[in-house]
This record gives sequence, C-alpha cells and structure tokens, in this order.
Amino acid sequence: MKGKFFILFLCLLSFTVKSQTSNLQGRVSSEEGRPLPGVTVTIKASGTAKTTDENGRYTIAASSGQELIFSLIGFHSKTILFNGEAALDVTLEDENKDLEEVVVIGYQTIKKSDLTGAVSVFNPKEMKNTTVTGTVGDALATLPGLSVRTAGNPGAEGKVEIRGTGTFGSSTPLYVVDGVVSGANRDFNFNDIESIQVLKDASAAAIYGSRAGNGVIIITTKQGKEGQMKIELSSRATAQWLPRYNLADRNLWLSLNDLAFSNGNRQSANHFEGNTDWQEEVFKTGWLQDQQIAFSGGSKESRYYISGNYQSNTGTTIGTSSKRFTLRSNMSTSRNFGEHVKLSIGENIVLSNFNVHELNTNPIVDVYRMLPTIPIYDENNAAKGGYGIGDGNRDVTFGTNPFAKEDFEQTENGNLRTRGNVFTELELFKSFKYRFNFGFDLSNDRHMYLRKEGFWTYNQPYDPSSLNKNQAQYRGLVYDNTLEYAKKFDKHDVSAVAGISYQTSNYEQLWGTKNNVLMSGKNYFTNLDAALDNPKTGNYQDLEKLFSVFGRVNYTYDDKYLFSFTMRRDESSKFNPEYRVGYFPSFSGGWRISKEDFFQVPWINDLKLRANYGVLGTSNIGVWDWVSFINVFPQVAFGVDQTVQNGMTQVKLANADLKWEKVAQFNSGFDAQLFSHKLQLSVDYFIKKTKDVLTPMQILMATGNNGGNPYVNAASLRNTGIELATVWRDHMGEFGYQIGVNASYIKNKILKLGYDKKEFTQWDTKSKVGSSIGNWYLIKTDGLFRSDEEVQAYKNSQGQLIQPNAKPGDVKYIDFNDDGQITDADRQYLGRSIPLYQLGMNLGLDYKGFDFQVQLTGAFGFKSFNGPRSAYDRFDDNSNYRADYDPWTPENPNAKDPRPIYADSRNVRGDQDRWLENGNYVKIRQLALGYNLPRTLLGKTLKQVRFYVNAQNLITFTSYRGLDPEFLNGNIWDRSYDGGAFPNAKGFTFGAQITF
Repeated sequence: MKGKFFILFLCLLSFTVKSQTSNLQGRVSSEEGRPLPGVTVTIKASGTAKTTDENGRYTIAASSGQELIFSLIGFHSKTILFNGEAALDVTLEDENKDLEEVVVIGYQTIKKSDLTGAVSVFNPKEMKNTTVTGTVGDALATLPGLSVRTAGNPGAEGKVEIRGTGTFGSSTPLYVVDGVVSGANRDFNFNDIESIQVLKDASAAAIYGSRAGNGVIIITTKQGKEGQMKIELSSRATAQWLPRYNLADRNLWLSLNDLAFSNGNRQSANHFEGNTDWQEEVFKTGWLQDQQIAFSGGSKESRYYISGNYQSNTGTTIGTSSKRFTLRSNMSTSRNFGEHVKLSIGENIVLSNFNVHELNTNPIVDVYRMLPTIPIYDENNAAKGGYGIGDGNRDVTFGTNPFAKEDFEQTENGNLRTRGNVFTELELFKSFKYRFNFGFDLSNDRHMYLRKEGFWTYNQPYDPSSLNKNQAQYRGLVYDNTLEYAKKFDKHDVSAVAGISYQTSNYEQLWGTKNNVLMSGKNYFTNLDAALDNPKTGNYQDLEKLFSVFGRVNYTYDDKYLFSFTMRRDESSKFNPEYRVGYFPSFSGGWRISKEDFFQVPWINDLKLRANYGVLGTSNIGVWDWVSFINVFPQVAFGVDQTVQNGMTQVKLANADLKWEKVAQFNSGFDAQLFSHKLQLSVDYFIKKTKDVLTPMQILMATGNNGGNPYVNAASLRNTGIELATVWRDHMGEFGYQIGVNASYIKNKILKLGYDKKEFTQWDTKSKVGSSIGNWYLIKTDGLFRSDEEVQAYKNSQGQLIQPNAKPGDVKYIDFNDDGQITDADRQYLGRSIPLYQLGMNLGLDYKGFDFQVQLTGAFGFKSFNGPRSAYDRFDDNSNYRADYDPWTPENPNAKDPRPIYADSRNVRGDQDRWLENGNYVKIRQLALGYNLPRTLLGKTLKQVRFYVNAQNLITFTSYRGLDPEFLNGNIWDRSYDGGAFPNAKGFTFGAQITF
C-alpha cells in the first residue's frame, strides 16, 4: 500500500508543462460586468505585478503554467493558472456579497442582510480538518449562545443547549435536514453538509411553533452543480488517547493505606501481591477512521450528488468500538414549460447503518477504584471467573474490575435507518412557487444484552446467565404543502409563505429475555431459544400525530425598512383534546440605518438595527402522559383451591390538564459591516421566559401513586443574555487571514416552581426561586486543625465546642448556622454550576498553498465539583490514592491534606467544598496545518490535492484538576458535577483530500 502511494506521489510530481513567455492581455470586471480599475495582477512565482487601467484592462508578460493572482480591496482575491491563452478575462467576487448570502430560515430562504431575527451561520469548512462522530450539534461549540458538551467514547452524543436552560425536560434543539424534521445524531455523515443555520429567537424559529422552544438547527446537504462530474476523495485517520489521573503506584499506595489503617487503630491489611497500573492496562490508543467518496455534477436542468462514507472508532478504552456506513443520493431535475412555468422534482435520501459495542462499565471510574495491589487475573478466583477483585480478608474494595465486567457482559446496539425526502415544485410567473414535500424517517433498531456467569466485584451476589433481545421499529412521515410568493414593486419587496404540515410517528418495541443460556465450549449462544428458564416478553407502542398550519410574511421598503410576521397553529396528540391546540406568533422589524441619506460614516459600510418578539412551544413529555393506564400484571389467589386470577390496577396518576410549555422571547440587536467590509459584527440582547414548564410533581405513595411522579404545568424560568459575533477578514498580497470571535453571557433564573414550592434540593445543589438552577450548596471548610489547641478553641458564639471529636490533621468545617455542630443544615451557597460566559474563536491563515487553523472554546463564571478527586482522596473505603497526596502527620504538621483514616468518614464527607474547584477553561480544540499541491503539478485531471495534520484537545488552560474541564453531565441540577465523566480524547489527525 505504501508503495502505491509513493508511485502516485511521483506521478503527481512528474507533471510538467513547457513554458513559453507571451504578453497576456485581459479584462477584470465585477460580477455585474462593470470594469475594475486598480486591480493588482501578480505572477505568483516571480512577484512581477501590473495594475488594471480605468477600463479594467491589463497586459503582463507570463509563461504558460504560471499562476496569476488578481487582488483588489473590497473583493475576494482569485488565483488562476495561465495555460497559454491569448486573452484571459477575470471576474472578481465582491466581499460585500456576504450581505447577499442566502440563509435557510424554515420553508423559505432569505438574504442574510434582510434577517430580522437571531440566526447564527456555521461554516462546515471549520471542521474540514477533523472528524465529527456525535451529533451535528457537537461541532457548533464556537457559535454564540450555544453551550455544547461532548464525551469521547464511541457512540457518545453530546448535549447542545441554545440560549440557556429553559425547561426541566430535554433541551435538545429541533433538527431540520433538507426541510424535514429529523435527528442529526451519531449516524449522520457530517461530510455531506453544505450549510448549517441555527435559529435562536422566536422571530427566526416561530415557523416551527410547538417544537422550536429549544431552538432550531437547520441543515442543508450538498447538491450537485452544473458542470462535468466532480469526484472527491477524502481520507482521515486519527490516533486518540485519554488524559490520565496522577495516581499512586503500588509502593506509595501501600504506605498511604498502612497509614490510614494505623490512624483508624487497625492493623495493616494483608495486601495482595499484584502490581497493576490500571490506567496503563485499561486505556489504550484508539484509531478513528473516516473515508469518503462523492460524485457530483449535472446540467442546467438536472443535478446530482452521490456519496458514500465509512467511519470506524476502536475506542480509547477496552470494551467499546463503533462502525458506521452511510450512502447518500441527492438528485433534482427541472423543465421549463414556456417562459412562466417551471416544474422541478427531486429527492434527498440517505441510508445509514450504525453499530456500537457499548461500554458495560465506566472505565474512567474503575481505574481509580481498583487497587494497584490487585491483579487483572487471579487464578485463585477461578470459581468466580478468574479475575482479580477485592477480598474481605486482604485488600477490600468494591471497585469493578473492568476486564471482568466487559468479559461477563456484552451489550450491542445497532440500527439501519433510511431517511430523506421526495419533493415536487411548480413555479409560476417567477413569483409563485408551490412545493409538495414528502419526508420519511424509517429505522430498525437492534439491541442485545448477554450476561455471562462470573463476578467482577467484591461481595457480588450470584446471577445466572441471561440473554435479552430487543427489536424496535420507528416510522416517521411528514407531508408538507407550501405556497411561496415573492415580488418586487419598485421600492417594495414582498415575500410570503403559507403551508400545512401533517406529521405522524409510530414507534414499536418488542423484547424478550431468558435465563441459563446454553454454551458451546466457552462460547454462549446468542439466540433466545438457546436459553432455558424464566422466559419474559414485552411489547409497547408509541403513536404521535401533529397537524400544523403556518405562514410568514416578509416586507422590505427601499432596502431600509424590514418587517416580518409569523404565525403557526399546532395540534398535537400528546395532549388532551381540550388543550392540544397551540398558537405561536412572532413579530420583527429592522432598520438599515446605513441606507439613510443622513448617515454618512465612511468606515461603516452597512448597519442594521433589529428587534423582535414571539412565542414558541415545547412538549417535553411522553406521548401518553395525559392518559391513565391500567396495568395487567397483578395476580391474586381465590377460593379453596387457591386458583390464581389475573387482575388490573392503575399504578400511576395522570394529569389530563397538561398544556404546552410556552417560551416568550424578546430579542434586539444590530448587524454591521465595517472597514471596507473587512469586519462583520453582530450583537444581540435577549430575554427568554418559559412558563407552564412541565414538571414531575412529587405525590405521596399513600395516595396509591407508585408509577412515578405525574407531570404538571408548574414552573417558570427566565434566561437573559448578550451575544457577540465578529469576524475580521483581510489579505495582504498572497497572505490571507481570518479571525472570528464569538462570546455570550447568559444568566438563568427560576421565577416559580409551582404549588408554593420555594426550592428544590439535591445532595450537592439547591435550586431556589429567584436564583439560577443548580447552585452549589455545600459545607464550607477552613483548612485543617493543626493542633489540639485549635480544636479546643473552635467554638460557636455560645461557647459550644463545634467539633469535639476532631484531632490535629482533621478537616475544619464552618458552622454556618452557629448551632455548635456540623450537620446538613450548615450547607451554604458556594457558587454557580452553570457557566455565565461562553467563548468561541477561529483563526485561519493561508499563504502560497499553506493553510493554518486554530479553533478554541472556553467557559467562565462557574465552579465544578471534582468527583473523582473526592473518591481517590477518600480513605474510609479503599480506592487508589492521589500520587501527590500530602497527608498530615505529627512529623508533617504543615501538610496540605488531612490525615487519612480507614473506615472513618469525618474528613471525606461528600457534601464539603474541598473538591469544589474553579471550572473556568480555555481549550484549543483544533490546531491544523494543511498544504495544497500547486496546480502546476496537477495537470488537467486533478483539480485539488491537499494534505493536512490536525491536533485536537492537546492544550487546555484551566485550574480544574480533573481529566477534562469540558465534561458532559446531562443532569441540569448539577451539570458541573464530574462523576467520572468520559473525557474528550486528545488526538492527531492525518488526512488527504483529492478532487478530480
């Protein structure tokens, strides 16, 4: 294989073109055809330069095979290969064209310059040097107003939140792919994306009504372009590895463990003889591959784009891997019936197959819970499976041996999915456009769980072997009919869309499980017929329907005054018929003040002020939550012969009065282009208020409710914030650069919890009315007691000794309520768990075929709880310990850490602030260098050959001492609690792109 690549490289280098110098003449013009004087025409190789005259004409001595660069301030530079033509006319693209950029806003496209809502545009080229493995939203961390957290294990999907937490349920945005509501999760091929727009406020998202409360991410996939067939090949390989804890080796662990036993007045344990570095054994170098081939092209009437992709991930720990195949076909064709009628048809269809070998344990926790004295395999444990685990007579730990867990449990998930849309479009008089769009999402899911006989932890009860299989099918269909109108009347520009949409979804799951699975040698069968005992089966079905009527009107006068009105009516089967209809309006306006005669600021090229208000909705409940269900599982014996009879009962109370969550949002801001369009600037201020938040209501089990808490519309939340998006683009000769900085400030507040409830408490956080969700609520510490005198002197205002049982070296806790004792009542507010500030930056440089990219993200204004550190700093229960643990001893009275005590929790209670740390961070996500081979080497067949290398997540600036400050925790109540979250992998990507 290496030899073939070497021969290919030599062939590329062997392409030469005989040069002959001649006087090249030509004309440079704008896209409108007007001549461009003052354009610099430079021969790249020699630096020789000429300038176009007042008619845009130039003459320059050039040789065939040389590259010419055409540049002018306010226009995008263009590099062209001279092939000996007698004349070469060139068209330059106006940088002001950014104002004419068209964005998709739902059932319509609109010029970016005419937007009156808050829409962020993400350029997929920002990810050209890396591989996206989770949801599409996982790549959007640099956009303002978005909070994105990801995890590094195969198959993991991140959490995307737009403009703060506005619900107690799922905050996942609505994904719309090629006009069809659909997921864009781990089985989606990011390489097929042409553009991404994020609709953040009510004006932009109201067209999607009841499903837009969490924001909308609109994805448009690639289409073919007029011209001969283009073939694109892309290959990426990424070596990945995980950051590691600084844990004790065997010798250090023995000394600390013996000290803990001594402080606990116990004899030292009878230690195992093992010497295991669990991180070295469990963590590994993983390889992520992404291979893509795409064919595209077409004529004026018909176009096509066909792609195939293969992605595999071997994982960075034992026990997990994933594979994905996708095949996409996007085609369209059209025919004109005279001057005023045009008919188009097309399809966008993708087939995907995703399979993942899921983790059955958490190796990030296991590597510090297991002791370095315990071996991976223990022949003395053959009766329990042969793996090393804790022993009550020796080194006790309830940690899980990850090798045993992954051996004795096997979990596999996979799905085969077909989704896309078929459409027909009829255009009349170039003003009216009717479109019928049929969208579909068909999925066949498979799940298998095999439990083998064996043990992976101390004191584990015996479980027989068992096999569970699960098959599920999902069918989602959507029928959209829309009518668009667009017309310009002198200074008046009117566009409108009206439509109806009907969507159905049907999800059905069937499962079966049995115990005592037969074996063939050492291998277990994976068919249910090969299991003998305790058969169980189950089946359920979810049905959902949504019928919608919607419309939007946009009006612009004289390119200065912009107005938009949107209304959507949704009717959902997830609610009682009395409450299932919701109305979702929005109003917006804009003023392009830079077009006014009185506005004479030469360095401001464009300035638009805008404001809007609207109402969105969410329905964060199940499809049957308003319905009371009868369960058929009760049994009772009657009569003399005690005949068993089946019964029925209702175990969960239901609330038939459930309504939509309503998200009312006000947004104001401005967009500007400054300094000859080199600087683009957008600023937004928003107030986002959610009322009737769907909340699980706690009800006493004495009422008979034993099936979970029913939902009620109870709470109200508010998020306010400011967003900044700015990009500076410029070039100096052959050197071009781009700097993008996005930042946001978002503050969350609970306005009401409902039913006179004032607060919600978890063991580590408290959420109070008037404060944000999930503030840290812990016992504050004040260092260590250094002497008996300090212990005796520590009293409350009444002279009571606060910690009478403390010894020198113990933790000193703050008696917050001054009652003379340390209890749960001494917890106090100690900071936010939700970041106040988010930062995203992109830096791009290009020079003579080289390109360089830096992408970074950051979050500030919050604290994180270091759960792993609280675990390996514990000595009451055996785990591994921190290698730099500095224990207090009489010989070390100025130690940083408390004295370790086995089987004593006084210094390691989990509700203290010793492990609450500053969560602020800045992470360099990408650091990439690429090179395009010169066109003179490519000949006529090859259009582009590019090689690149990219470093991911190598550098993080933070004082947080966990593995990764950008960890994922999906629990909104303590989202910055690190409970051993799977960190984002560090890695190097090597890639090549070839275009024919």
